Amino acid sequence: MTMNQFRLPDLGEGLEEAQLVQWLVRPGETIALNQPLCQVETAKALVDVPSPYAGVVRTLHAQPGETVPVGAPLVTIETSDSGAMSAVSADASAGPVLVGYGPEGPAQTFTRRRRGVEAPSAPSAPSAPSAPSAPSAPSAPVAAQPAAMPPAAVPTLVTNGADAKASPLVRKIAQERGINLAMITGTGPGGRIRVEDLDAAPAPAAKTVTPLADDEERISTVGLRKAIAAKMVRAATTIPHFTEYALFDAAGLVGLRDQLKGRGEFTETRLTFLPFLVVALARAVREYPIMNSRWDEEGSAIVVKRSVHIGVATDTERGLVVPVIHDAHTLTLAQVAAETDRLTQLARAGKLEARMMTGGTITLTNVGAAGPVDTGAPLINPPEACVVGFGAIKPRPMAVGERVLVRPSAWISMSCDHRIVDGATAAKFIGKLVSLLEEPDTLTQ
Repeated sequence: MTMNQFRLPDLGEGLEEAQLVQWLVRPGETIALNQPLCQVETAKALVDVPSPYAGVVRTLHAQPGETVPVGAPLVTIETSDSGAMSAVSADASAGPVLVGYGPEGPAQTFTRRRRGVEAPSAPSAPSAPSAPSAPSAPSAPVAAQPAAMPPAAVPTLVTNGADAKASPLVRKIAQERGINLAMITGTGPGGRIRVEDLDAAPAPAAKTVTPLADDEERISTVGLRKAIAAKMVRAATTIPHFTEYALFDAAGLVGLRDQLKGRGEFTETRLTFLPFLVVALARAVREYPIMNSRWDEEGSAIVVKRSVHIGVATDTERGLVVPVIHDAHTLTLAQVAAETDRLTQLARAGKLEARMMTGGTITLTNVGAAGPVDTGAPLINPPEACVVGFGAIKPRPMAVGERVLVRPSAWISMSCDHRIVDGATAAKFIGKLVSLLEEPDTLTQ
């Protein structure tokens, strides 16, 4: 029998931590390969973490509500040496698995990380012929056991935290746990500090948390809310915003939507105003490509994207998420309607995948959908150059020729990065949006 300590893997989203929402197994329970172990909340979605082993759950290393760094112990599973190998092999075609483990065996370290960041040192493999090969070998045989700690490792005492031999992942985990690396004995090759060395370190004194008053409630900012907070701080403090506004006559848009609802390609799609806004934005961007760009901080340059990937800000119970309609400039109105409906449903169910929320080049926020909001000054979604907000469509007095009539209308508000976009260009762009929405028949062509 072998005790296998499974650590939280890189979930393939470029994330560094997750919050444990709930356990789906309990100690003593016999589990199958790829059976969901727990549910975690990342900065992007709720994720079920499947087991890379078939065996018996022995220890759960975290409690619901705790933040678990990537690479930290998650669960210990007892397996039989022969049974684990056959279980993995038999289920190798069981479907998609998470990065770092699954049919190819659990990885002791996780290879998906930011470019230029040093990978944590992997433990040396034992000399026995049946031992798994290093995770980097693509032709390695399927294995269920992580490589054992090298028996010949010589502990070396590091003199101070700055000079400690440790990977960025280990340093991050140490910082989060309040561990001074200068006080840790490294058991890896050449005295390198491993995650296991941090596990063996004495727990630091708990941080003092200010007690709450009787009428206060503490809300965790781990996961999505923490990611939103970080991105909004970046947007407000690093991007020089300016905002422009325009009012458009929506009578034609309202009439066209009523005409198309339940007909032809729209019979199985809930047709809202959102698809019209997406198509209009994609058309306008193709005419003014500078709006579809980002600021390159390192090169102090403007990078213009040819493809139009429109992020649609969506309100959910977990917070604001931005699923992306990729290649929106190539889609028809009916295709956009189907895609926005699909992504909105997935977002509100917490089932968006990471790829559905990455790669956006410009963002649309329909502020009027949440209530009778006329307009607002939206914050740019970094590193994009522009965000466009649409207010509620409702009756307003408007000048039509020589007369003032009550017409359905809505405000457009647009915030731009002034490093990239000038006011005159923004005015022309928002003017193009107005003309497209006031002559909506062109959006169906």
